[in-house]
Formats: sequence, structure tokens, C-alpha cells
Amino acid sequence: MQDNATSQLDTGEFDAPQRPQMLNILTILTIVGSSIFLLLSLISPWTTRFSKNMITKQLESGGNNLTEAKMAKMREGLTKLDLLQQNIVPLMIVSVIGLGLCLFGAIMMRKLKKDGFWIYLAGQIIPLAGSFFIMGSAQFTDIGTVVGLAISLLFVVLYTTQRKYLVY
Repeated sequence: MQDNATSQLDTGEFDAPQRPQMLNILTILTIVGSSIFLLLSLISPWTTRFSKNMITKQLESGGNNLTEAKMAKMREGLTKLDLLQQNIVPLMIVSVIGLGLCLFGAIMMRKLKKDGFWIYLAGQIIPLAGSFFIMGSAQFTDIGTVVGLAISLLFVVLYTTQRKYLVY
């Protein structure tokens, strides 16, 4: 008579569940993206200062061949950069916390842990709510922010479709 435990092991009944390809791709993209944006977030004081100096120099020089509409848009951008520069530390803190949560959540989801989804979701919501609280609606006026929100929403939807594979 064959041992029941041995026959179950031979049939693969106790094998760990495999990570689906879509979940694998999503977590890799999240880990890479979060790492890149974490680096960008940490250098944002310097990039903000650089952008502000470039716009200021261009406005002071008379805008060389710029229309009045483009110069007005540059002045508006300069106002946003001033607001960003005044609040750079709290924005960086909120950003680093959110990116850290997204990174940690993606790593947990790679291990097929259900809690990883909720941690990832918190990592998406905290920076959005925090930056809205700090800067108000000024941040939602450019196309870059709208595209970023759309990509974040897309990833949340895609991860939601993969929740059924998270078993632990």
C-alpha cells in the first residue's frame, strides 16, 4: 500500500501556485517604475530650481520670438513652480511614502499575497490625496498630471483583475 502523502506529492497537489504572466508583468513594471520615480522624486528640488531659473531667464530676456500667449503660459508655469518649491519637502515625503508602498505592495503581490494589493492601492491614493491637500487643484492643470493619473488608474484596474490569483 502506497503512502497517501507520497502520492499527493507526486501528483503536484502541494505545488505552490504559479504567478500568472499578467501579474508578473504588472509587478515588474511597478517595481521598475516606482524605483525610477523614487529617484526622480529625490532629485526634484534640483530639477524644480533648474526649471524655475530657465523660465525666469527666458522671461527676463523678453522671450525671444515667443508670442504673448506663450509668455503668459510661462508666467503661469513659474507661479506653479514657486508653489511647488515652497512645498517641496512635504511633497517629497508624501511621494516617497506612496512610492515605497507601491513598491512594497508589488513585491508582496509577486509572492501572491493578498495584502499586497491593498498596500499598493494605499500607495496610489496617499500621494494623490496628500499633494491635493498640500497644493490644491493647481497640480491638476497640466497634461502630465492627467496622464499620470490615467496610468495609475489603469494599473489599479489591471491589478484588480489579477486579485483572484492572490492566495496568501
